[in-house]
Amino acid sequence: MVYLVLSIICNAAIYILFKWFEKKEVQIFPAIVVNYLTALSIGILVVPDLGLAFKGASELPAWTIGGLLLGVVFISIFYLMAITAQKVGVSVTTIASKMSLALAVVLFVLIDPNESFTTQKVIAIVLAISGVVFASMRDDGTKMHIRAMMWPLLILLGSTIIDFGIAYFSSFPANESELKLYSCLSFAMAAVCGWCIILVKMAKKTMTIRVKDMYAGLLLGTINYGSIYFLVQSYNTKIFEKSALLPINNLGVVLLGAVGALIIFKEKLSSYNWIGIALSVVALGLLILG
Repeated sequence: MVYLVLSIICNAAIYILFKWFEKKEVQIFPAIVVNYLTALSIGILVVPDLGLAFKGASELPAWTIGGLLLGVVFISIFYLMAITAQKVGVSVTTIASKMSLALAVVLFVLIDPNESFTTQKVIAIVLAISGVVFASMRDDGTKMHIRAMMWPLLILLGSTIIDFGIAYFSSFPANESELKLYSCLSFAMAAVCGWCIILVKMAKKTMTIRVKDMYAGLLLGTINYGSIYFLVQSYNTKIFEKSALLPINNLGVVLLGAVGALIIFKEKLSSYNWIGIALSVVALGLLILG
């Protein structure tokens, strides 16, 4: 249970940091790339037996391939999350990414015969998607603001891949060393992709990395590693089924992220945003109880 609570705190802190970066005029992409290198470095340091872990990874089992592929999605969605937090708001971004559990639950049901697809889960999924739509609306209520909705919906799709992928591939490592290497493997691929892009931009003189961008990346990377590591450890403890643990985790992040945005940034939510939050909470509650 401790791992689950720590994962929720770290996940919520990421969204708060994105908003704080905007106020401090931190360049998002360089900070994200430094973040992945930081998370990878921390992850390597905590692997008990690197030789054993790398030997297992070199055979290219499912957890190695899956972890590397998730890294490509990581950096894409992480950047989208940062932009959306600044353009649409922390609460909306948090909801959009965490509503991915609705689609992830469907995938769990499809691949695991022990999971049931009940009427209650169907209702919860409908409410979850409705929550994303309402959370993206403005006070006029009549306009859906397609451009504003596009960002949360893209995050919804990408986050579903990440949520499902992390849970699915976490069951494949054969020992603790492999599990901890898996926890940071996606960071390695994300860091490689990010640094390739930055080097090209620096060669074209369209980007520079400032000291405060690096410090921001170090802070973000430390918290980001914690969010993935604690989540993977939560799955490994098997105190809940995956289709139950994911909703609990996301519900905590949604609520903590919203509270943080209101208290720290005095973020104002429209009446439609509040409806979106309410629908999201109901949806998550139904999934947990189911």
